[in-house]
Amino acid sequence: MKWFVVVVMMWQPSGYTPLWIPYVTFENREECLAHVVENQFVLFAKAIQQYEGKITPQQISCVPEKGMQELLKPIDKQIEEEKRGV
Repeated sequence: MKWFVVVVMMWQPSGYTPLWIPYVTFENREECLAHVVENQFVLFAKAIQQYEGKITPQQISCVPEKGMQELLKPIDKQIEEEKRGV
């Protein structure tokens, strides 16, 4: 099972919580956690840069592939609604 790094940004008044997900995967949780511990400040800095310094990170987590699919469901739904013009 693949594992992903997910940086959770601060909650926004609009009611959503932005995420930043780097393009890196790991074969197990231990590898992911080791990467996060070693690179936490770099990952936070890149997340801040991605949101142009307007949103700060709140936490960083390692998420399994199944959990990642659940995280992405609302995004997939939004994309489908935009395609249909809803």
